[in-house]
Parts: sequence; C-alpha cells; structure tokens
Amino acid sequence: MSILAPITSTYAGILGIYYLKLTFDIGTERRKAKTSIGDGSQQLIQKIVDAGKSGKTENFSKIDYLSYDDLLRSIRAHGNFAEFVPLALLFSLICEINGISSKLLTGILFTLTVSRFSHATGLRASNVGRKIGVSLTLLSILILSILSIYIPNKDTIFNLFKN
Repeated sequence: MSILAPITSTYAGILGIYYLKLTFDIGTERRKAKTSIGDGSQQLIQKIVDAGKSGKTENFSKIDYLSYDDLLRSIRAHGNFAEFVPLALLFSLICEINGISSKLLTGILFTLTVSRFSHATGLRASNVGRKIGVSLTLLSILILSILSIYIPNKDTIFNLFKN
C-alpha cells in the first residue's frame, strides 16, 4: 500500500485531536456558565434588563459582566481553528501530492501546529501567544498558498522568463 501524503496525514491527525480538545473545552465552559446554547450574551443582557426593571442601581453592580468571558474565548479559539486549519491542510495536501520537499512541508506544518496551540492559549490568557499564533498561522497559509501555485506551475513560470 502506497501512502500518498504521510506528512499531511500525520499533522491532520494531530490537529484533529487538538480540535476535539478545543471542542471539549467549550463543553466545560458551557457547564460552568450554565449556558447550553450561544455565548452567554443573551443571559447577560437578560440580567441587565432585570436589574434595570428593578429600579435599583445597586443591582447593576451585582452583575458579573465577565461571567461568560471564558466561554466566549473557548468558542472563538475553536472557531478560529475551524476557520484556518482546514484551508492550511488542503494547501498542504496539494503541495505534498505535487512533490514539495518533505523537510519544508514538515517545517511549515510544525509551525502551523505550534501557532494553533499558541493562539488558543493566548486567547484564553490574553497574552502575546494570540498574536504570535495568528501571525504564524497566516504566514503558514501564505507560504502554502504560494507553493500550491508555484510547484505545479514552475516549468511554465520559468518558461515565461526565458523568452
């Protein structure tokens, strides 16, 4: 049996497992926030409306405005992952099938994987990891996009400049 894309397959598996971890994180935060649907914004708005209806301004100070913050951050870490990783893996597969250097592809996918871990961690901790993660993710996708164009068309590209 010939394996066509062992590098992409390996990293797709690693990233798939991490995606499940991000999914379970949302479930954990939903239980903590007692919110089965949405990001908690409706519940927070309802608390504000109820405090306003009471006519007592001190009721506003009793509201924990950050009570759904961890849930929202988990939802966005999961969503951001789902927005970027499939596209990167598609470009990776195209590159691998078209004969990209295995060392180059491994380096790019390793960077992508670390960037996704960094982004999710940074999003929850409000640290520089988020910025590093998104920057390296975008860089990985840019490189894979360019290589997806270049590798199958390199002869045509070189011929354009020969004439």
